[in-house]
Amino acid sequence: MADPNTNHTAARRPSVAEALDRLFDPRTIAVVGASRAKGKLGQAVTALLKSNGYSGTIIPVNPSGGEIEGLPAVRSLEEINGPIDVVVLATPVSVALDALETCTRLDVKVVVGVTSGFSEAGGDGNENEIRLRRVMQDAPFRLVGPNCEGVVRPASNLQLTFSPMFNDLRSGPVAMISQSGALGGLMALRLGERGVGINAIVSSGNETDLTAADLLDYLGNNPQTRVVLCYVEELRNGRRFAEAAQRLTQAGKHVVAVKGGRSRAGSRAVQSHTGAMAGDDRVISAVFRETGIIRARESVAAIDAVTALAAGRRPAGNRVGIISVTGGLGVEMTDLAESAGFEVPVLDETTQTALSRYVPFYGSVTNPVDLTGVVLANPTFVGRCLEAVAADPGVDIAIAIITFVPDQQFIEALAEAYDGTDKPVLIVWTGSARSNASGEALRERAVPVYDSPARAASGLAALAATTGEVI
Repeated sequence: MADPNTNHTAARRPSVAEALDRLFDPRTIAVVGASRAKGKLGQAVTALLKSNGYSGTIIPVNPSGGEIEGLPAVRSLEEINGPIDVVVLATPVSVALDALETCTRLDVKVVVGVTSGFSEAGGDGNENEIRLRRVMQDAPFRLVGPNCEGVVRPASNLQLTFSPMFNDLRSGPVAMISQSGALGGLMALRLGERGVGINAIVSSGNETDLTAADLLDYLGNNPQTRVVLCYVEELRNGRRFAEAAQRLTQAGKHVVAVKGGRSRAGSRAVQSHTGAMAGDDRVISAVFRETGIIRARESVAAIDAVTALAAGRRPAGNRVGIISVTGGLGVEMTDLAESAGFEVPVLDETTQTALSRYVPFYGSVTNPVDLTGVVLANPTFVGRCLEAVAADPGVDIAIAIITFVPDQQFIEALAEAYDGTDKPVLIVWTGSARSNASGEALRERAVPVYDSPARAASGLAALAATTGEVI
């Protein structure tokens, strides 16, 4: 048993980098509020940690002791021998604050506060916030949250959250920072469905200690990270956030941000959500423009943008080549591309000749290319046509539009064509739910796939966005 009289307040507080290094690859996690009752936050945190394959030591903390989720529980944090990399607080606020004070006397590196009831709650929450800040003044550890949904890192099998929205994510190039846990879960789920890999996710909540700026600087500088996706309601350290973003965009990485609280009513809602003041949206827009942050109007557009950027293919210009199994969708994609400032040029004669081998005389081989329904009976034709368009010297970005797919070879041909070029390729698949084919060949390559031309247009816009414009 740890000595309750041991005082660690004189210990050096870990830097942001030291704390986050330990947070994303912890050896020991203590869950305060672990419970046997299904539906309790502490029960969900413990169960998800275990079921997702975390290989470190999980220590449930519950006053009754015993066994929880098949793991031996301790009655208090003081019963734990040795250092604790991460403590999770998933209890009512008064219990959480008592546990936080206990952590100041122990060898704890990071605390993740799932608990709510602070500044976002008003009234008694403000008193809780005052006590929280008093504890954190001299705390020898760093705090994520409170009022957050947790932390996820697929490479470490770390699912330190109560939400199953983060299940089954692949490791990859996208880091996420979200002041809203639910929006973070939504965006992670949708990216995961498309095969986009995740480096790390932090639901930052109220950001009493670690802020979005801290997280952006750390996660963005990770060599694996190619894109950082942020949902923010307030930039608590706006200057540092802007400086970190500018360093990343100048290094060739991407930052995509959704800013909540843009409207008057939205700004009011933000205050009751994370206790934040939303700030002047015009100032936020100016900061984003100056630092090269791509601003998405809402989370769906952000997901579409990140899907395109995560593939890591940069276009040499703004010329788009489009193939479609139906004329109408090709026309709509063309209109959307030109409205966004892209050019849809007539294809090279050599390309048109190559396409004529697969496209009937009543189709079109100019641009957009109308493959017609004939291609549905010839599952490899769509891949050959995509290869021809991507190889055209006057095309920088290729888009293939398909509807329902009657044969798996159709998808395999598209995947093969994607492998055969280093240009950005977007797939619009409007009929996946009615298709006799799996999209796994596309997901395992993280090919950007969209269910409509409009959503593909957001991805297309992101590929060319370099000056912080809104998509």
